[in-house]
Amino acid sequence: MEDHLSPEETADYELDQLACSIAEAFIDAYYLALEKDRDNIASFYCPKFVSPDGTVPFIAWNGTVYDNGDAFQEFYEGLTHTHYDVEALDCTVLNRKAIPAAAVQGGSGDDSRDFDRRMSVQISASGSVRLKEPLKGPIRVFSDVFVLVPNSEKLPSPKPTFEKGWQKQWVIQTQSFRFTEWSPDEIAGAKVDEAKTTSEGKKELKGRGRGIANQFAAAGIFAKGRKMDTT
Repeated sequence: MEDHLSPEETADYELDQLACSIAEAFIDAYYLALEKDRDNIASFYCPKFVSPDGTVPFIAWNGTVYDNGDAFQEFYEGLTHTHYDVEALDCTVLNRKAIPAAAVQGGSGDDSRDFDRRMSVQISASGSVRLKEPLKGPIRVFSDVFVLVPNSEKLPSPKPTFEKGWQKQWVIQTQSFRFTEWSPDEIAGAKVDEAKTTSEGKKELKGRGRGIANQFAAAGIFAKGRKMDTT
């Protein structure tokens, strides 16, 4: 196939192939961490950065927004068992110049090169998640969309491979996660109060879907050792 492509098309094809490798390695490592390595969840996210355009990371998890990996990890450590089964995975190169050429250590410094170390990637995953307990817990359908950017503290090597697994050469800048099966009574009228942000760095839902506890009750998730109070 590559023999019939122009040099520009070949370069695009190679970046697409790299994006696929990034997506597969990242998804395997990330959902395994959510299940068995929750102490390291925060390391999958970029450092908090506030700019006139907004704050990253932007983590929207079932209607609750977190603006740093530590806050999201603290929340997730309070959940019981979760096991994700990814049934569909898609990815695309979002921006080949996500970081400046000058920021690439050992790079060419040429703005038209080193895209394999500079690009951002959008990843979409969907499938099912088993909750509460490994064998008999309820199963829900989920969708998850990520934007990954190069890790400024651990930039990838040229033409990176993932033979040794995911090394966090890219980190999450934005994420949007949703369960796709909900009771209408739980989500009707829910909205985000933009004016109120908690000290943990998350925005609260108001209305009948107020707070993450109501959403977990609808999905069948319980806090460790007790059912979440949704009153």
